Amino acid sequence: MENKKEYTINVSRETLEGVVMIDRKKMTTLLINVISVKMFLTFPKVMIINSGNAAWIECIYNTLIVIGLFWITTKLYRSNKNIIQLAEMTGKKWLKIIVGVVAFVVLLINYSSIIRIFPETVKIVLLQDFKIEFIIPIFMLAIGIGAYIGLEPIARVNNMFMPLAGIVLLLSLILLIPYFNINNIFPILGNGVYSIMVKGINTISLFSDILLLNILLPYCENSSEAKKSGWRAIYISATIGVVILLSYCLIYPYPVSREFMIPVYQLSRVIHLGNFFSRFEVIFQFVWSILVLIYSSIYVYALCYVWQITFDLKYYKPLILPVVIISGIVAVLPSSVVDLVKSERLENIIVYPVAFLLPILFGFYSKKIYNKRTVNEESGESE
Repeated sequence: MENKKEYTINVSRETLEGVVMIDRKKMTTLLINVISVKMFLTFPKVMIINSGNAAWIECIYNTLIVIGLFWITTKLYRSNKNIIQLAEMTGKKWLKIIVGVVAFVVLLINYSSIIRIFPETVKIVLLQDFKIEFIIPIFMLAIGIGAYIGLEPIARVNNMFMPLAGIVLLLSLILLIPYFNINNIFPILGNGVYSIMVKGINTISLFSDILLLNILLPYCENSSEAKKSGWRAIYISATIGVVILLSYCLIYPYPVSREFMIPVYQLSRVIHLGNFFSRFEVIFQFVWSILVLIYSSIYVYALCYVWQITFDLKYYKPLILPVVIISGIVAVLPSSVVDLVKSERLENIIVYPVAFLLPILFGFYSKKIYNKRTVNEESGESE
């Protein structure tokens, strides 16, 4: 019978500032935030361009692939060290640096689209008279402050706010029901099976934030708890994505549905309660703003942490300002939101294989260490 014991390799805390372990509930809500917040961006538009009114089926299809990939990872991974720390265990410093830099770039690309699209929507909804060049620095300052206070306080704030976000989302979906038109989702396969299964596979990067779970493994109580957080986050985030996409497709017929740059924001504008409540998008923007600030603070912290452990730095806080500046520069590279959507399609092809394959590859190495230690223990007991 296979020995189910997991070896949790203690992580040195000497190079980490103020480390506090994060329990399963907080880690789960963190992952739900970082995955599902993308559904409030341009991801639904990309899926609709791919699959038409079958975008919600594309989301289900991608979820099944992610479940398979994550299952493989959980079966292989036998350590609470992340991929960078496992690369260091090989004794090859160059490998550790390559893995660290690749992880940094993948996280940066994942994060940069949020920084670009969020100020644009704030400008459209709340601050029409302000220039985008003025909004982005304020946003980046708030993110820097969030990253400075540390991961555990961010997780606590996120854990308190997520129930409110869930209530607002549920209320929104209920208020949208009167606008549903079942005829809008036909033909049920949209642009066809090929579009869903081949073209649509690039949007699997919606779940590429699961790499963040691997990076933050040393902050989890053990790898078993981290795996449970990952499973719950995938299921809940996928459900949110499918419901949002299905609601959007039920309200807007194709090809009208592909015309809106931010579909979820467009959904919030549909909601009216008589003549006395017609600006629900302001509530949507407020809730989304908090979620995005938490998301961004998590990512800036993670980026600093990756750089810190890659180059064996003592403190992460001096890295916050350079990381904020770099991410801000990357965010403004697309000249417009339209260009951002075009660049995302290329980024999806690059990002998602790396985000999923790196943990799987180092999972093999983790299992090798586990098997070696098991053999050594058994031989020691026999002696």
